[in-house]
Amino acid sequence: MRTIHYSIRMALVLIIIALFYLSVTAVFHQTIQIPVVLTLLLIWALLAWLSPIIGRVDTKEQTHLVEDELARSQRYNSHLVVAAIREKKRTPLHIVAQNLRTTDSVLRSPAGYLLVLMPGITLEQAEQPLKRMGTTLSIKDIIVADEKMLQTIVKTQSANLNGDMSNVSAAEFRKICMQAFDAKCASIKASTHENENDAPDIHSLLDLQQAQNLPDRKIFS
Repeated sequence: MRTIHYSIRMALVLIIIALFYLSVTAVFHQTIQIPVVLTLLLIWALLAWLSPIIGRVDTKEQTHLVEDELARSQRYNSHLVVAAIREKKRTPLHIVAQNLRTTDSVLRSPAGYLLVLMPGITLEQAEQPLKRMGTTLSIKDIIVADEKMLQTIVKTQSANLNGDMSNVSAAEFRKICMQAFDAKCASIKASTHENENDAPDIHSLLDLQQAQNLPDRKIFS
């Protein structure tokens, strides 16, 4: 159903752009620049509508989605798994979503990797769908973190916390977590060993022992 939905959306966008360009060209047939500029403005507006297909984390809607999921997990002490996925070749987001639950979200980060938000499950429960995704999609490796790892990263990497984690905003929490994923992806990419096997490597964003030693503490009240 998702594939059909996104295909219809893409087809509608192409039809709208084509009709718009032809109509504007007919009105301004003496001046080529005007219909071109107007068509480009329409394309720019429609890109936001296509965000489920080509969306990026730096769009407002998806930025809020990431912040809301992180804040909800910390506020209610609920489970959350976040996975950063490095692809061998670029995969449409709706194809990735077909391998996940309907409650999961798939985004593309500004750094180019896929970001999967899986609320309400643990790392152990997320392992099976992530491995299944690795067998069906062209994936190099996967970096995973749960809510405790993300909490640890915020505590250790934010110099302005001063031990009081209740003052961390949702935007700051997201920024710190994204920087950690960016750094881990860059470290793996820069390593001398690149995974060329069919099955992707699964890396932990943070040492599991370090995350387990962190006492439970809410970041958002």
